[in-house]
Amino acid sequence: MNQLNKDMGKEHLKLVVSGDLGGSQVKAIAQPYPNGVPQVLAMEPEIADVSKNSIARVSQEGGYTNSIWVGINSEYYALGTLAKTFAGTSALRDLKGYYAVPKLASLLWLACRRFGLKSDTDIFVQVLLPPGEIANGKEIGKKLGQAINRGIITPTTKLKGQIRNFYIAPEGSGIIGYRRRALGASYSQKNVGMLMLGYRNANFIFNQKGNSALSETTALGMNWLVQQFVERTAVGLSKEDERIVTAILAAGKGNFDALRPLSRQATLMGVESDLKRFQKTLPDVREDYCRALMRWMRNIAALDEILICGGTADFIREELTEHFQRENVPIVWNGGVEIPKALDTLGLGDRIADVWAAHMTYIKMLDKNLGYERKQELVPDSNSPTPQATSLSQLITYR
Repeated sequence: MNQLNKDMGKEHLKLVVSGDLGGSQVKAIAQPYPNGVPQVLAMEPEIADVSKNSIARVSQEGGYTNSIWVGINSEYYALGTLAKTFAGTSALRDLKGYYAVPKLASLLWLACRRFGLKSDTDIFVQVLLPPGEIANGKEIGKKLGQAINRGIITPTTKLKGQIRNFYIAPEGSGIIGYRRRALGASYSQKNVGMLMLGYRNANFIFNQKGNSALSETTALGMNWLVQQFVERTAVGLSKEDERIVTAILAAGKGNFDALRPLSRQATLMGVESDLKRFQKTLPDVREDYCRALMRWMRNIAALDEILICGGTADFIREELTEHFQRENVPIVWNGGVEIPKALDTLGLGDRIADVWAAHMTYIKMLDKNLGYERKQELVPDSNSPTPQATSLSQLITYR
């Protein structure tokens, strides 16, 4: 601890990044520490391992303006839009930790570009992982630290620095912590559940009288619904088509015409035929999804309240509301987390609730343990409660 505080006294640039490696979008909150204003970073989830020559060709032909790629040791990875040109996928069948290092490296590069930071930077990283993957966090941190020490090749420069702290937090911990602070002493008297419905899967966490008692995961994310829709309509759709989710969400709000562009038919009559099939199939898929989800949750212990978050939750908000009303369980959407308007520059809204709440907690940890007295909110118009500090001994540190 003393050595860490001594090191932090040096005039090094400091960068803090909290990352959420979501199945539908990779999101992060980044800021220069201590006084920088946090900003949201995001990129599409696709990733592809590529050859060095392919990266060289991309650099020569299109520069780096819209390209995200990193070179780690002798391996190169294209991410986001660029990855799609190499048939990259969102790797939903892999553990999130499998591609965590190149994704985090890309977020660090994006953050350095955003804030104009260069080499000789002290880096603090927090990453949210599914509860079942927490044990992989230490290895991810070691690999990222080694890569940063050697230097990560990027479209603009060789990114070098030191990972001062690498902190693994379970997905949902930001929202749960936020709610715990809001309830105060009464939290320890309640049975609080949290349901996270993402693109990849669904997670349920149960906290009994303030203590973690249960954590379960199932494959019932939006990806399950998309796959069922593609298979049942059987008109040549691809579950990798990113337009499907947007169209399904719009149709869920009554705009079935949003499904029309999905048709691959060449004639107006063919398109209309597909549209009718889509309109007939989607309600059935939605009902089966809700039934499967409720069946999975049937044996959940008695709850005093449930926190619900995730983009998929918005799609079936009505069904979830009716279900928990019947169970007489109050719903607290997104744990009550409020996103400052000045922060939400990408319009992601509640999709960044968990990582934003986790970032606030992480910054508070660093403030306490590095001896920084914060006199203003992280974001000027933030009306969020002040997070409680956690000991730096709980962080995984690499020097």
